[in-house]
Amino acid sequence: MELILALVVVLVLVVLLGLKIVPQSENYVVTRLGAYHRTLDAGVNVIVPFLDRVHSKVPVNDQVLNDISLEVVSADNVVFGAQLLVVYRIDNPEAAVFRVNRIDELVIGLVQSLVRSELGKVELDAVQSDRGSLNVALLEALEDAGKTYGIRISRSEITDVKLNETTQKAMAEVLAAERERRAAITRAEGQRRAAELAADAELYEAQRRADAIRAIADANASANRAISASLEGDNAREALTFQTARMQVEALEGLAKSDNAKLIMLPGGPSNSFREAAAILKEM
Repeated sequence: MELILALVVVLVLVVLLGLKIVPQSENYVVTRLGAYHRTLDAGVNVIVPFLDRVHSKVPVNDQVLNDISLEVVSADNVVFGAQLLVVYRIDNPEAAVFRVNRIDELVIGLVQSLVRSELGKVELDAVQSDRGSLNVALLEALEDAGKTYGIRISRSEITDVKLNETTQKAMAEVLAAERERRAAITRAEGQRRAAELAADAELYEAQRRADAIRAIADANASANRAISASLEGDNAREALTFQTARMQVEALEGLAKSDNAKLIMLPGGPSNSFREAAAILKEM
């Protein structure tokens, strides 16, 4: 009876030792007699006790490295510091366990090497203004490098760029010069536009004056044609004399109506015109 009880206890212990419950966020890498045997997924798994052993518990959820710092030399020979964030996941636990001993250090080393290579191809201004394209290029390079070690890098971003005091001062001077250049261009464009508007106004005024002169000339020409037509008859001289006398009378009436007119001197011409006009009217 004791032997049977002992066998039952041993059997229960063997079952318990061979039963492995793997959590959702991990995979277990199992070796048999020191060599890789298989990888246990999440859930209930059974191994052979004393022959199989859980070598490593590998996290398969996203891992975040947000404190990667390094110094970079840009294409325009500016030394600056960069802060990076990297998110990766282990897709092949076997390769991640047996091909490298510390996966975090591997990722950091890959990131630093590839970031120096990519950022060294561009100037500092591009690093400041076009981080989106640089992040995409870094991610593509890191994905190719990570496949060898069973990891997949899903996100890589330059979170901060740190400049020394000398570089900051030089950049401030460049920005000030750029702002002054834009201001000068704006002032020049404003002056050019004002000159164009003034020239357009002068041209418009000259055109209006020319139109007025042309209208007066057309009116005078029409009047001259009418007078010329009237002079072709038998009474041409009398009509011309009457017209001249009428214009002189109208001019004298205008002078008489003026508030400043105190004394009007009548020359011989106008009085003679009056007599000639009266004579013409009498003959008519």
